[in-house]
Amino acid sequence: MRPKKIWIALQMLYLLALSCKQEPNTLFTEVDPSHSHINFTNTIKEDKDYNVLTYEYIYNGAGVAVGDLNNDGLPEVMLTGNMTPNKLYLNKGNLQFEDITGKAGVPGRAKWKTGVVMADVNGDGLLDIYVCYSGPGTDEERANELYINTGVQNGIPVFKEQAKQYGLDAPGTYTTTASFFDMDNDGDLDMFMVNHADLFFNPFFNSTKLRSTRHPKFGNRLYRNDNGVFSDISELAGIDGSGLNFGLSVAVSDLNDDGWPDIYVTNDYDERDFLYLNNHNGTFREVLTKAAGHLSEFAMGSDIADFNNDYLPDIMVLDMLPEDNHRQKLLKGPDAYDRYSMRVQNGYHYQQMRNTLQLNNGNDTNGIPIFSEIAQMAGVSNTDWSWAPLFADFDNDGWKDLFISNGIFKDINDLDFVKFTSGYSQNPNVGKINDKEAMWQLIQQMPSTKLNNYLYKNNQNLGFTNVTAQWGLTKKTVSNGAAYADLDNDGDLDLVINSLNDNVSVYKNNSRETSGGHYIKLRLKGEAKNTYGVGAKVFVETEHNHQFQEQYLTRGFQSSVDPVMHIGLGADSIVKSLLIKWPQGKTTFLGNIKADTLLVIDENSRQGFSEPEIEYPGPLFQDVTQTCGLNYIHKPLGFVDFKVFPLLPYQLSKTGPCIAKGDVNGDGLEDVFIGSSNGSASELYLQTKAGTFTMAARQPWNNNINITNTDALFFDADNDKDMDLYIVSGGTEYNPGNKNYQGRFFENDGHGNFTLREDALPAETASGGCVRASDIDHDGRPDLFIGNKISPGAFPQSPESFILKNKSANAQIQFVKDVQKDTTLAHAGMVTDAAWVDLNKDGWDDLVAVGEFMPITVFENHQGQLVNETTAYGLANTEGWWCRLLTGDFDKDGNTDLVIGNMGNNTQFKASAQQPLSIVYKDFFSNGSIDPVLCYYNGGKQWPYYSRDEMAEQIPSINKKFLHYNDYADAQLTDLFSEDQLQDAHTVNIRMLTSVFVKNTGNKKLIVQPLPQYAQMSAITGMVATDIDGDGNKDIIAAGNFYPFRVQLGPLDAGIGLVLKNNGKGVFTPLLYEKTGLCIRGDVRNLVAVQGGNNHFIVAAKNNGQLQILKLKHF
Repeated sequence: MRPKKIWIALQMLYLLALSCKQEPNTLFTEVDPSHSHINFTNTIKEDKDYNVLTYEYIYNGAGVAVGDLNNDGLPEVMLTGNMTPNKLYLNKGNLQFEDITGKAGVPGRAKWKTGVVMADVNGDGLLDIYVCYSGPGTDEERANELYINTGVQNGIPVFKEQAKQYGLDAPGTYTTTASFFDMDNDGDLDMFMVNHADLFFNPFFNSTKLRSTRHPKFGNRLYRNDNGVFSDISELAGIDGSGLNFGLSVAVSDLNDDGWPDIYVTNDYDERDFLYLNNHNGTFREVLTKAAGHLSEFAMGSDIADFNNDYLPDIMVLDMLPEDNHRQKLLKGPDAYDRYSMRVQNGYHYQQMRNTLQLNNGNDTNGIPIFSEIAQMAGVSNTDWSWAPLFADFDNDGWKDLFISNGIFKDINDLDFVKFTSGYSQNPNVGKINDKEAMWQLIQQMPSTKLNNYLYKNNQNLGFTNVTAQWGLTKKTVSNGAAYADLDNDGDLDLVINSLNDNVSVYKNNSRETSGGHYIKLRLKGEAKNTYGVGAKVFVETEHNHQFQEQYLTRGFQSSVDPVMHIGLGADSIVKSLLIKWPQGKTTFLGNIKADTLLVIDENSRQGFSEPEIEYPGPLFQDVTQTCGLNYIHKPLGFVDFKVFPLLPYQLSKTGPCIAKGDVNGDGLEDVFIGSSNGSASELYLQTKAGTFTMAARQPWNNNINITNTDALFFDADNDKDMDLYIVSGGTEYNPGNKNYQGRFFENDGHGNFTLREDALPAETASGGCVRASDIDHDGRPDLFIGNKISPGAFPQSPESFILKNKSANAQIQFVKDVQKDTTLAHAGMVTDAAWVDLNKDGWDDLVAVGEFMPITVFENHQGQLVNETTAYGLANTEGWWCRLLTGDFDKDGNTDLVIGNMGNNTQFKASAQQPLSIVYKDFFSNGSIDPVLCYYNGGKQWPYYSRDEMAEQIPSINKKFLHYNDYADAQLTDLFSEDQLQDAHTVNIRMLTSVFVKNTGNKKLIVQPLPQYAQMSAITGMVATDIDGDGNKDIIAAGNFYPFRVQLGPLDAGIGLVLKNNGKGVFTPLLYEKTGLCIRGDVRNLVAVQGGNNHFIVAAKNNGQLQILKLKHF
């Protein structure tokens, strides 16, 4: 019996081991070095002469390159070391490797190595290796190396260093990385080299000359391959290369889909990133400020791929904003409005310290891609000091996920250290700033924090879910370069990560064992000397998905990936169609391919495929801004709110322009009024029968231009069949009670001539937000709701809102202030918009008001008395940052629904009923100034949003209370203020930031539903309802952005306008730019639809910009 028991026990152990092997706990498992035999550590050693203060980029780490060097079907791994020797590992299968550095002849020099990439530089079918050098030393010591693969001997690839012979040694440059690609589509590989400066110039001194002068060692370079010899054509090609250049990565892609590769280059510090579009003649044009609203400030690694499967390549760039509150407070200093503004004025564009994800919307009429930056909405903006982003389908579900390497060896931006080493310290032991010994002691005291890398699963809805722990990457390191490849040929992508002072990490992907998702792998064999098909585009269609990938190898940071392209297919086991567009114009088509295989596709071996000619419908909109005659340009007041009120979340004075439409002269054509900001003229334009506009001869509202006009309404106040005009005055330029906050009423003589009637309105000087008209008491005369927004000097206190009852009689127009029994109307909130609508179908118009830090508020009209029924309608917890309100029966049930534009989900702020965004406010120190302290949740706890420096600007005692940033980093509101101070403080909340559709089902039941994700990427500040395609359903045209936020928040600029197609049941589908041609960029504040004859115009009012007019083309 004993042998049988032993046999049974062994069988059980075997089955248990087999089960464990088949069902790993996580998607990735780290391979122990004892198994892989990859024993490599990028060790750096500092001393008083060689440290982060003598070489700025000492902690930037080194790279990884992966590729099959001996053509045996298994990818090798090349690792560079800054101070340590490089290592090349031969893949022997089963995730086991052999160090062949010496045998292969790629030891490198004992100097500072950085990036490493693989490419077939000489076009012989064998991958070569390019190694970059930087750091202190002579020009010759910083010369780069090109290891040409001379062939395979006994299974070992053998290399010969020939950088100088090929013209690619670039002695003296400080090179970070390089990318090989065919920039002129001539069949061989050219090269872009990323370099960085080693000293700092003042970016604001003689900026134009400084930025236009090429630096011989610091500037990036473009090399053209001329029959195997590379020529530097940087200046001729239009590549920037000044002394301000701190280049850290390059990504190549055909971003505007013209068949030619374009170049994206990241820059650290003041100089911005560059986007070079290919001119098809060996030159490039730089277009990034036209393509993107803002960029990453300290831009590091980058990658380009189509992450949302719309056939358009998107751009990911990494920065250094931490995820958790503590580290944010350690790294974030003052808001630096002046420096930020100087950067913009000097051409460095808008730069934010956070990761950016540029969503590609397609091209404008000049062939420039239009990007919407959505990293915050996508959930990938805050990953701390990050280096390598890599888009790849790690779980084989058909959608590209995102890996991010992370960490900094020592927190050189820790503000306690920065202030301590910049002359702020009172410690007598520090010594002078140039004392090497003292500085070395300080460096040794710098904090060092290892961090985990990040893994994000694509949620298939313009975003990602953090699955770092779930997928097994919990190890804390200081990681830099990284690359992916199917190292064990099991059908999923493994990871290799190079870390500082830590062993390299090799992660086995268990996707095939855990999820069973299908895949296909492609080995492209290009013709001529582009043997790996670099630049080819691959389009894959399956039953449930379609995807697009480009063949470029340099990705992430200082690294390159395996040339074998990997495409996850999810549950689909058949590829219905596979289309390859080769760089020189040929196409290859394959159909009905079984999944889970490797295809070797030769550019010359397959019959070409001609794409069918498809006639796409033209755009729905035509931009007629330059030809219609509406030539208004808004000019904001130069006042900077933050100089007076440092804790405001945004500049309250940056309002307008307002816009109103109405047929003022009775010709059947709607005319347009634009209300200006303080110091500028407002303008009325009359529409002509030709569909153009001319400025009215009389503009009486400009008798006083020292008013900020925040809203306007055409309505017939006296029932004489013409449109009179009410203009709301607002802003924050004056003290409370100033006469320039008084609303104004202009009477129309029936011919479009207006006269100010000062006696028509009661004296009221609240800073206004909106005006809406309805006959609320059924006396036959339209009354007005005046929704006021701002209490000047007392943000976020609610100003008084009120009803103006129309008492006009005997040709005398007269409005009087009405006193409502329900006093909640008087201080409803910071009202931005409102609408009169009969929600309960009792024949009396009810009032819906929305605004900032207030709920969607419903006042039922009880025969002229307005009663707050917000809670009864189920809207008690709907406090939002509401911007715009649209009404209509969108689901055809006979009830009026609401569509409400909010601030959106693309900010640092997140809000929910349980974890609201709040402002706690009070004159905490009895100095006559309201202190609005913005609070947010991070990690489940509520914190003051502002940094120590930001708080101290308004409350100087903070500096004494918290001597160090580290002390302040964990301070909550109760640590900033005493219990007595907080006892009578006021709080306003935001519990939702999404823009919504509010479905009215009747019987006082409103159901709040989020609009599609494409409607959440920016604030919605303008909406109109129209039947876009003649199907009888009310569709929505929406637009909006919001620029005046604090510097560290940056502008909301991702919106380009959006058509929401209604199915007739209140379900909306976004119609994107490529189908509609709708492009409304800028700081949009409102939209109006203007009718005239057969013309249907959409007019967009923009702060600090020109009015934009679009003509809707009818079907």
